[in-house]
Formats: sequence, structure tokens, C-alpha cells
Amino acid sequence: MADLKPVYLVSGDDDVKIDAWRARVKKRAEDEGGQGSLETHDAGSLGPEALAADLAALTFATGTRYILVEGAETWKAAQLDPIEKALANMPPETVLVMVARGKVQPRLAKAVEKAEGEVRDYEAPNARSLGKWTMERAAEQNLKIDAEGARTLVQLVGPRQQRIAREVERLALLAYPEGQLDASQIAELAAGEATLQAYELADAIVAANQRHALAVAERLISQGESPGRLLYSVVRRLREVHRAAELLDAGVTENDAAGKLGMPGWLAKRIISAAKKAGRQALEDAICAFAKLEIDLRGGGLRADFSLDEETALSLAIVRACGGIEKRSAAAA
Repeated sequence: MADLKPVYLVSGDDDVKIDAWRARVKKRAEDEGGQGSLETHDAGSLGPEALAADLAALTFATGTRYILVEGAETWKAAQLDPIEKALANMPPETVLVMVARGKVQPRLAKAVEKAEGEVRDYEAPNARSLGKWTMERAAEQNLKIDAEGARTLVQLVGPRQQRIAREVERLALLAYPEGQLDASQIAELAAGEATLQAYELADAIVAANQRHALAVAERLISQGESPGRLLYSVVRRLREVHRAAELLDAGVTENDAAGKLGMPGWLAKRIISAAKKAGRQALEDAICAFAKLEIDLRGGGLRADFSLDEETALSLAIVRACGGIEKRSAAAA
């Protein structure tokens, strides 16, 4: 916004870019006029006619007047006559920024362009392009990550742009002054400690390491994690390894299987290695054991006819799962 236009129309569903516009407008207004100098309105309560009247009103304020209107997507085409006329005669030293979620009326966009304003439409990235989008956000924070690192971050924090953007900002601070992270470093830094330990528990179960699995579960519970919350990470990892086992049993090569798993290469290799040792049927039995436990724990507590407490029930499921994987692995050997 170095060279200001009289009016801006910012639309789309890329929340991060639209939030950045709001922040820039607010900063510019407050840098010039002090705190509270940005006039903010909601398009639902300030329609086109009222906005046109507000633009024409005399003001005794000095300097540039900044006006931000949220929700311009709610305006209908039939309402736009007053604002079209107002935009054609914008008062001097006035900057109007209209923000719309999604699409806006084409008439409004044309009116902004005729007023020598600027129209910006920001489309949110789809699932295929989210990795590239993540790399671009990282570059804006002077953080260099590759495609595998971006996929790892998205897998850990989910597809919500704002969540990814916040995590990128945090990672950039942690990576300073080197300014670069690989996929394994991102996996370690982006996941919370409890999440990392939950996956450690899952990996111990897949490896049939009963003693270590029980020790990790006990440690997590002592830190305040409930058995019900641990189930998601455990079952997710079991399903990932089971999927790899299915591919291998179907004759898919390890390289092709890694591509089909849809995860970072380093993680795919680890999952495939675990699948080769555990076996598909043993993993199915383990998934069933934890599915049964999930049913028992569903609804925030145990069934009335279930006699074990949550911690004991989790320990029993771990023992059963590890025992089944160990038994089938030994038979296959």
C-alpha cells in the first residue's frame, strides 16, 4: 500500500492474505493518525446507501481518512447504485477498503476499477497446492523449507491456513539465525511434546515393544493425558502401517508404496519398515483391540457394564495388541 489508491476491494477465501490486508490498513492508519484512527464498519449494518452518505459527510479530522468495511459480499446488485456514484466522486484524502468473504458483485468490482481503485481476489489454496502455499509463507518469514518439509508441516498441524501461518511464524523464530529446517526438524518442532510421545507409544505398539509402550502410556497419563485422547494418535499410526502392509501384500514395490502413502518420504520409509515386521493381520487385530477400547470409552466415560478404569483398560489393550503383533511376527519368521 505504498502508493495509495482511493478505494480497494479485497475478496476471496484466502484468510491469511486477507488478514494481512486488514493488518496493513490498520497499521498505516494508526501510524499516521494514532490509535483508533481506522474507521471500521460492518456491511450488514452499513449498507451501500449509508456508506455513500458517510463518504460524503464533512469531517474535521486532519490527514488521510481510512475506512474499512467488512462483509461487502452481503450487498446485492440492486443496492449498489449509491456506492457506484460515491466511488466515482471519492473525496480527497480518503481511502476506502472493502473486504468480502468469497465472491462479490461484478458491479462493485467494476465501480472500484472505474474509480481508479484496486481489486484483489485471493483464492485459498486447494489440497494439492497447500504445500507450495506453505513454502511461500515460510519464505515471507525468511524461513527456507523444502516440499517434503511443507508436507510434513501440513500433516502435523492440519490444512487450516491460519494455523499453518502461525506455526510457520513460530518455526521461523526457532530456526533463527540459520533460517532453514528440514522435514525431520519440522516434525520435531511443530508437534507438541504430548503428540510426539503419543506417536512414540504407537510406534512401540507396532514394534510389539510391550514394556516400552506401557512405560510411555504411564508417563503420558501422569502428565495429564487421558486414555481417550491418546487413542487417536495410536489408531492413526496403526492404520498408516496397516495401509503400507496392504500395499506390500498386493505386490507393490516399496518405492511405489511410499508414494501411495501420501506422506513425507522419511516417514513413509519408517512406516514401510514397521509394516514389513508387523504383518497385515496382526495390525488388523491391533486396530480392532483399540477400536473396542474406543467404544468402551466413548461418551466421556466407560460403559455401565465395563468394570475397568480407563488407565487399566488402555494398558490391557496395549498388552493385547503387542502380544498379537509379536505372536504373528514370530510365526511369519
